[in-house]
Amino acid sequence: MEFRSRAAFCAAAALAAGCALLVRAQQSAESKPPLTFEVASIKSTSPDERRGIVHQLPGGQTYEAIGAPLRTIMTVAYTVTDRQISGGPDWINTDRWTIEAKAERRGSSDELHDALARLLEDRFKLKVRHEKRDMTCYILTVDKKGSKMPAHEAADLVHEPIAGRFDNGQLHLTGQNATMNYFAFFLSRGLDRNVVDQTGLTEHYDIDYHYVPELPNGGRGADGGPAMINGQPVSVDGPDIFTALREQLGLHLEKGKGPVDFLVIEHVEKPSEN
Repeated sequence: MEFRSRAAFCAAAALAAGCALLVRAQQSAESKPPLTFEVASIKSTSPDERRGIVHQLPGGQTYEAIGAPLRTIMTVAYTVTDRQISGGPDWINTDRWTIEAKAERRGSSDELHDALARLLEDRFKLKVRHEKRDMTCYILTVDKKGSKMPAHEAADLVHEPIAGRFDNGQLHLTGQNATMNYFAFFLSRGLDRNVVDQTGLTEHYDIDYHYVPELPNGGRGADGGPAMINGQPVSVDGPDIFTALREQLGLHLEKGKGPVDFLVIEHVEKPSEN
């Protein structure tokens, strides 16, 4: 190949170098082993323990469950709602487990979820079958005015799960470094049907929105006054969740039909404790 100018040669060299770097980066990502827990303890929970939680600890290496049934732990590991799991013996709903699992390195939230799923498959001999079922759901898309969510710093693995607090009569929710798949899962847990992500957004985002939650009895308390949450009256004015998502995050949520992932338990065993 003949280059007729020094500029053309430099451009071609830069392009070749960029391609080589891209190939090496892809090869490195492909050769990176999956995250695993190098230390993992699973025990039956004491009857005196009242808590029932499953969460990631700060640092991006550790998952902890305290007093949680296997079914609940599965919803976190596979990012599905309880209504998406079928099959299995009764004890997956009643027996409670305490798990402490630490990985050999820091990982993203998705990597930790996958590691937790592999731990369940190893220690509980859990085998599941995935099924896609077309059903009535909520479809999550980008609003016609575009997304308003800031993309999270790509190099930052820290994941702050979406959490809420009641503030000025409204529910205020924030989270960091969330994928749209995770956000759809989070929304599904609080709605009457599953949310299917069709946004096409592939980055990680910081989430911050607030709305007035829908409450029974028209938001009135047993005494006829306003309903109370954490000692605060629920606001009668403010956006509902659909309006909040559109106006504050640039997302559109509407009822429709779509493919929902279901897990069918084919085999599971109680683990030996250690």
